[in-house]
Amino acid sequence: MAISRRLVQRFQWSASLRDSRIVLDRTWLCLSAAALAWSDYESRRRSRQSFCETDPGRSSIIKFRVDNDRPGLLSEATEVLKKQHLNIKDARISTADDSRAEHVYIVQDKLSGAGLSEDRLAQVREALRQLAAGDCRAEPWPRYCSADVAKHTTPEQGIWVSYKDGVYDITKFVANHPGGTDKIMLAAGKAIDPFWRIYQQHTGRGNALELLESMRIGDLSDPPQADDRSSCPFSTDPERHPGLIFHNNKPCNAELPAELMLDAWLTPNPVWFIRHHHPVPIMDHDQYRLVVDGVGTKSVTLSLEDLKSRFLKREVVATLQCGGNRRSELDQIEKTSGIPWGFGAMSTAKWGGVYLREVLQHCAGLSHENVEAFEVKHIIFKGLDSMEASIPVQKALSPYGDVLLAYEMNGESLPKEHGAPVRIIVPGVVGVRNVKWVGKITASQEEAQGPWQRGIAYKGFSPNVKELTGIDIEKIPSMQDLPVQSAIVFPKAGSTVELDDIEVKGFAWSGGGRGIVRVDLSLDDGKTWITADLQDGKDQAYNRAWAWTFWEASVPVPDSLKGKDITILCRAVDSAYSTQPERPEPLWNLRGLNCNCWHRVSIRHQDD
Repeated sequence: MAISRRLVQRFQWSASLRDSRIVLDRTWLCLSAAALAWSDYESRRRSRQSFCETDPGRSSIIKFRVDNDRPGLLSEATEVLKKQHLNIKDARISTADDSRAEHVYIVQDKLSGAGLSEDRLAQVREALRQLAAGDCRAEPWPRYCSADVAKHTTPEQGIWVSYKDGVYDITKFVANHPGGTDKIMLAAGKAIDPFWRIYQQHTGRGNALELLESMRIGDLSDPPQADDRSSCPFSTDPERHPGLIFHNNKPCNAELPAELMLDAWLTPNPVWFIRHHHPVPIMDHDQYRLVVDGVGTKSVTLSLEDLKSRFLKREVVATLQCGGNRRSELDQIEKTSGIPWGFGAMSTAKWGGVYLREVLQHCAGLSHENVEAFEVKHIIFKGLDSMEASIPVQKALSPYGDVLLAYEMNGESLPKEHGAPVRIIVPGVVGVRNVKWVGKITASQEEAQGPWQRGIAYKGFSPNVKELTGIDIEKIPSMQDLPVQSAIVFPKAGSTVELDDIEVKGFAWSGGGRGIVRVDLSLDDGKTWITADLQDGKDQAYNRAWAWTFWEASVPVPDSLKGKDITILCRAVDSAYSTQPERPEPLWNLRGLNCNCWHRVSIRHQDD
């Protein structure tokens, strides 16, 4: 459905007036969903009157149809309603049947906590008519029961869900769900409360609640009982180091703080960055079994002891990086969807375990001949937490790919936080493919199912794509190798330096095993550059440089910049002589992935 410029502007007036931001998110995705949901409201209400209850509920819909609309009227009307002691749950502008502007408010009487009585409506009507000529009326906010919601599970019927005491029509949003259509359709016609108790990122961050509220069509007359917190699936998660920068706790998503990043080339286990999609599974190591099967293989089942005793132990030093690392910089251009990581969604460890290729070839019988004969193209990893991802078979079987079934991390048994008893390590590839708590490995002609492989979560879109209607998401390649990356860790942004030579330190890394050949720094917006000295990590094997490289430089402050604000820039060059792009704007994408533009840190030079 096309959204007129006038409607967009009016939505923006409303959003600017609401400190609580209950109207809509700044993203086009939220704006589109809100407009589409409201445009369908009247037709839904007229055609679906078989509510389980007909009492007026706890809210009212005030419709103020004005003869002559004008800029600022929505703001003025909102203030009038506040002075009438009303809680404003939502405020929108639509076009009435006679083409007049219709201001629509979902309100609740502060004193009674309910919808408006006739007396209260009369008071509100008189106050609004002081602002502009027009009609003013109120209707009860529709009330549905769970049985009503259960009838709406298809696009033709409308896809409805409930959450707490609300009912929502999510039909237009399903295709844009970041977790994929299949996953959100599991909740069609049902309460999403149980799903959100697992995927608590919906309530812990971002705009999910605001977006959901924009699609509300009524109240739920029989809401579920309050959640018993003792049954929280995250209650058995391990304790975490307080020094981490937490973006979520349920599930946990936390980044390595800059202050600890350069202390050691191998990141200590307690402060390793954490990226979870689900609760940490509880696993008895003695009962653990890994199933290896699929086309071109003979199915085998291995215990943890089997992996340790039947195969040579291998060690690989590898950096893992989330595909959304540095997403917060893209958010400054326009809000994306995802965790607003700084540059700490990456860490490095020495992993111990067995080569995946040795298990596939020598135990499961997946020879190169079988790969060709059975047209095997992907190796799928399934985690015990329901996470599923895959990599190309060429990477899995390459003698230079170093893909590992890891049971050790930095010389210790793999912590359960990071995938114990066994996880996959795929060096040089985006972090999401390094599946934790792996329970099954499958050779396949198709890549993995699910939102983390075929959904939008880890796929890059053009900067002009703001919503996904009409886009065949499965045809867009999934992320695998990552581009060259670097960042300035010291000095911190906003700090003051006094010396005329600025000590600058940071890291650089590139996907696909491409080593770092150079890191350049500039104080004059790229007009001139100084090359940094490469430190730990510089001597890694060519095209098997799986870990980051630390660097440092002493950068003289030009006379023209002494005593002024200075922006330090850095860029890295990898062994393919690929370098980082200058600006973030051409990199912007809906999911906020692969932000690897020049890193910038602004400081102040204090001149004695």
